[in-house]
Amino acid sequence: MATCEYDGEFYDCSWQEKYVLPIYDTLDQSPLADFIKESMTIVPWAGTLHLLALALLGGAVFLVDLRLLGAGLHRQSPQELQRTLSPLAKLALAAIVLSGIILAMGELMKLYYSPPYWLKMFSLFAAVLFTFGVRNRLIRSGGTVTPLIWGTGGVAILVWITAFAIFSNTLARVALLLLLVALVAIAWRWRQTSNVPTLMKGVAAMSIVMWLTTAAAGRWIAFY
Repeated sequence: MATCEYDGEFYDCSWQEKYVLPIYDTLDQSPLADFIKESMTIVPWAGTLHLLALALLGGAVFLVDLRLLGAGLHRQSPQELQRTLSPLAKLALAAIVLSGIILAMGELMKLYYSPPYWLKMFSLFAAVLFTFGVRNRLIRSGGTVTPLIWGTGGVAILVWITAFAIFSNTLARVALLLLLVALVAIAWRWRQTSNVPTLMKGVAAMSIVMWLTTAAAGRWIAFY
């Protein structure tokens, strides 16, 4: 616990309230935030860009992940697909971050008190770290695991699990279970046509789970 001050009196508070809330409150009162709130066009256009970039990122990521699971495009190897789609994924990610910052500046205090927002932020961090620090490196190396990959994967999965446990609800956990069953079914269905190691299939499944968590949490922000 931390100690916060209000109207000359001190009280026990969480570290988020002591250190994070003042940052959000300051940004919410900044000229940039006021400009975005007063504009009739910035938020709608930023939202449109955000959704389009998310769709592009999902396609670029999931095509590779499904290929690792044995489904989808078979004429190209995972390495070829990853090389082809990686520039699109990076471009889409940059657009998501830029448009997301603009959208957030328009409703910072609402987001601060929104569990789906925090789930999205932590899941996005975990997904980016896992995709670029684990999945892509394993694909390039042909499945060779290094201590750096183990460490990066461990951090990403720990962040995702912790955030999901704290900020999700029963419905989200049921949806996660159904998703895992579907991914296992996909891998089983295409097991005869895939020569991808089991480890890589697990990595692909984890990548899909993280990115879908990010996307789903982002949609739930509007309804919380």
